[in-house]
Formats: sequence, C-alpha cells, structure tokens
Amino acid sequence: MSRPFLIVEGGGALFAVDQGLVREIVPARAMTRLPGAPPAVRGLLNVRGTLVTVIDLATRFGQGGALVADPSVVIAVTEARTIGLLVDDVHDVLSFAEEELLPATEGSSDPAVVGLGHFGDRVVLAVELQELARQTFA
Repeated sequence: MSRPFLIVEGGGALFAVDQGLVREIVPARAMTRLPGAPPAVRGLLNVRGTLVTVIDLATRFGQGGALVADPSVVIAVTEARTIGLLVDDVHDVLSFAEEELLPATEGSSDPAVVGLGHFGDRVVLAVELQELARQTFA
C-alpha cells in the first residue's frame, strides 16, 4: 500500500513528509525566537491565533538552512501537536510504497528518518513527522 508524501525542499535537499498530516502551507513571517531552543527550532509563528513551533528541516537534518528570501511554512498536525516546517519550496505530492523507500544509511539511527526515495533524478529523505514532533517537544 502506498502513502502520499508532500515533497518539499530546504537547503538544497529534498524531503518527503506524510501528506495526510499537512493542514496548510503559509508564507514564513516574523517568528518569535525561543531562548535555549536547538538551532533547528526557528521559533514560534502565530497562525490565526495558534502558536506553532517552526522547525527548519534543512538545519535539523544537517543540510545548512533555508536558502531563499521568501520561505514557506508547512503546517502539520501530529498527535494533537501542531508543528511548522520551514522550507524553501513545495514541489509535488508523490506516493511511495513502503518497499520503494530504501533504508537510510547504515550509521543513521535517527528514528525521524523513514528512508530514502526518488523524485525524478534526485534523492528524497522521507521524514516521520510524529517522531520529529516527539523529539522536538521532548
């Protein structure tokens, strides 16, 4: 059985996130920085009265940071938590069957990484948003 993933780009890398968890995509606006937060947590964004913790996917997975002047924030709901993902661009929705996702590199023990897939001739890192939220709010 295949699952639809939203393909996004951040820091020159492609990421796939579960499309079923995505609620909306909004322009990135001024965020309130959280003192003591890890570098991947960019801050809080007010989305129609709801404070959303925004994670820079590129920084979180070691790809630098968002590269464009007008990034977007993908709003996703996971286990009653709303998180935002700072991305440079949103590409497409693509379905992957579990067997199509290759295991991440041998040394990778990050439970937030589901596996690797392909989008055209580029490699996509599939991200488990539930685990990413658990790690961020732990």
